[in-house]
Amino acid sequence: MKKLWQKNWELNQLIETFETAGDLVLDQKLVKYDVIGSLAHARGLNIIGIISTAELDLLKNGLSEIINLNDDNKFNLQPGDEDVHTKIENHLTEQLGEVGKKIHTGRSRNDQVLTTIRLFTKENLLQVWTEVLELAEAFLVLAEENKNVLMPGYTHMQRAMPSSIGMWAGSFAEGLLDDLKLLKTTYQLNDQSPLGSAAGYGVPLNLDRQFVSDALGFAKVQNNSLYCQNSRGKIEGVVLASLITILQDINKFATDVLLFTTAEFGFLEVSSELCSGSSIMPQKKNVDLAELLRSKVHVLLGNYVQLISLSSNLVSGYNRDLQDSKKPLFESLELTVSCLSVAKMLVLGLKVNQKNIIVKITPEIFATHIALELVKKGIPFREAYRMAAKEYNQTAIPTDGINQSQHLGGTGNLGIGVLKKQLLTETEKCDQEKNAYQSSIKKLFL
Repeated sequence: MKKLWQKNWELNQLIETFETAGDLVLDQKLVKYDVIGSLAHARGLNIIGIISTAELDLLKNGLSEIINLNDDNKFNLQPGDEDVHTKIENHLTEQLGEVGKKIHTGRSRNDQVLTTIRLFTKENLLQVWTEVLELAEAFLVLAEENKNVLMPGYTHMQRAMPSSIGMWAGSFAEGLLDDLKLLKTTYQLNDQSPLGSAAGYGVPLNLDRQFVSDALGFAKVQNNSLYCQNSRGKIEGVVLASLITILQDINKFATDVLLFTTAEFGFLEVSSELCSGSSIMPQKKNVDLAELLRSKVHVLLGNYVQLISLSSNLVSGYNRDLQDSKKPLFESLELTVSCLSVAKMLVLGLKVNQKNIIVKITPEIFATHIALELVKKGIPFREAYRMAAKEYNQTAIPTDGINQSQHLGGTGNLGIGVLKKQLLTETEKCDQEKNAYQSSIKKLFL
């Protein structure tokens, strides 16, 4: 295929393979987003008189055809295509002639790929946002259904104080809602249009960057043309950092499930359809998915280090090193979505075994409660502490152990209703963002 930079020499085939082979696989995921960016750019060229309305209609039809071909797996990047941008422009030129040659006016592959990746990331972050909310909701359902199921709470891996299944499940719901705060900040940071910054230094054309940004559904134009290029790798790094916090919560949940489903604990049981077996031990029922959920945060940490390292020690402006930032970004977004989906299945597939839990509700976990009861009678805490240390084994286990901690967040006052309201608000915000983005993209093709 003819290169967009083609002049009076041919690129050595071994060099071309080295520069593009792995990247073509990743670029296949970007076809739709590059088409969307190209159409918005074409509309921008139309309003400043570079292409006519008739030419815009031809480009719109040509770009729509590429979307359809891609949906049918008939627009496949092959060795020699160089990248998704070359593939699309060459196709338009073959189909439309001179009109296809105008599509790249006023832009560089530098701002083109940045825009494409921002759109890809935006759509994937919206999916992550949705999945986080669905997982948080599953945890809240589990928490409410089991808010009165007493269980031991642990510190230093030893039984410590009364907890509940409701408290345990609710902690993950609240953690995910906190994770959303960072995710939304990341979303806003990514939600900037770099299109029109060209190679990083602008162009001597009166491009309406705001018009194009609005057409693509971005919240704002990324102002400084050079910063557009300098922010590549930086913004992707922030994206990965926000994903890591989500997978940290999933990691802890998965670790707990693996412990609580052991025969030694038996607090929880996982639905058989979510478990695998052993090739040698007939009795085994392995919660493999929890082990793999536990591992994924470490995969993302490796991707984060890779991405930040790639974008460090580079001079201002575009550097080809940044091509290799696609893989850790794409993999991390896709892994996070799949982890959230699978984690939700695991939550929904949990069965609480109250009979196994109740035998672990032993007197020592109420020692602090005994001490504080003495404090209520006027005994100084440190003296009450020593008395409780001697007396807890002789004290009956309270029948209302759940309700003894009535402060906000205690076992008797989990605040599930507050979290439900927060979840509803966040769901509405997510739906608004998705609808606004989808509406903008639909308008592009009208």
